[in-house]
Amino acid sequence: MTSPRTWPLRRVLAVAVAAAAVLTLAYQPLRSEGKPAAQTAAGQTAHSPHLAAAGHTTSSQHSAASDDTAPQRADATGKAVDVCLVLGRPEIEQDLRLPASVAERLYQGTRSYPGPCADYGPAQRVGTGGSVRIATQSLGKRPISMSFVFDKGMLTGLPAELSDGKHCYDVNGDGAITRDAECIHEHEYMLELPQRFRQRVGGPFKWAMLNWDPRGHAPDPIYGVPHFDLHFYLQKEAEAMAIGTGPCGGMNLVDCDDYARGREPVPPAYLPAGYVDIDAVVPGMGNHLGDPASPEFNGAPFTHTFLYGAFDGDITFYEPMINKAWFDELGAGRAANSCTPIKLPAKWEVAGWYPTQYCVAYRPNRQDFTVSMTGFVQRSAS
Repeated sequence: MTSPRTWPLRRVLAVAVAAAAVLTLAYQPLRSEGKPAAQTAAGQTAHSPHLAAAGHTTSSQHSAASDDTAPQRADATGKAVDVCLVLGRPEIEQDLRLPASVAERLYQGTRSYPGPCADYGPAQRVGTGGSVRIATQSLGKRPISMSFVFDKGMLTGLPAELSDGKHCYDVNGDGAITRDAECIHEHEYMLELPQRFRQRVGGPFKWAMLNWDPRGHAPDPIYGVPHFDLHFYLQKEAEAMAIGTGPCGGMNLVDCDDYARGREPVPPAYLPAGYVDIDAVVPGMGNHLGDPASPEFNGAPFTHTFLYGAFDGDITFYEPMINKAWFDELGAGRAANSCTPIKLPAKWEVAGWYPTQYCVAYRPNRQDFTVSMTGFVQRSAS
């Protein structure tokens, strides 16, 4: 969609409205007297530093808000900060710089969020309750965040059927397809990156795909629960979709030649630290690399984790994987937004901007969730 920042008249009007809002909000007390402005009773931030990051990290994590590539966020110093002002119509967003104290009030009283304003890709309807799209933030050619954004209502209208019937194979050769037994148990939604982001930033990320798994997948004791797979692809969409169905790969029903290509080892220098091939080549997707040190493999319940994808010996996608129950906890205020470092390889085959952490957040003022990659660092090919 065309960015409202390119509409001069609306820009003038937005600034005028913003000035009135600033004057009003500047004299209003924060909602939670005696508490930090951005914190709710559950310890969850009422806003995020930007679309990508959340307001809670462990001591071993670093927030993208501390990175010099991140927009300036509100703090106690009173300095001016970048704000994306959203008043009235939600599709009209305006970049501003405002005093930090005013910004905090805007985040609580409006749909505004820490800037710069995002660019958005086309939305995809998911089930009956909502939609999902990709949002990106950048400063010139420097990416700040790349996020799946979906409204809270999406969680209440998700498909209950095991499969959408897009990736099937006639296992018993009877000439008919039984979805529950002969189709991959998932629903997939293809998503475009925002056009302006593609033009300004370029690669290496090309598109994205959301997968909804109504009953999860193997290994059942860990991932056999309803959850989302959120793929950011480096591989071209046509190449991923060409990974076909067939009799190999067990329940994944993958073409045997494609199964062998998916299991091709990633050279050690390009293999992310600690990750191993978990033998999960999936049609229309590729193989999966997992980290045995992840909490869910060491006694903790599966809430969210991070996988890599591979095909023909190349890293092909980055994948946060999130338990639906964890989104429910975030939306109810019983869990805190979080950012987690991404384990990285020693070298990169393709030059470009790569993330160093992923974040999972709920934004109460916007009634939506974000799953983001942040902390981008420019890498050279080697």
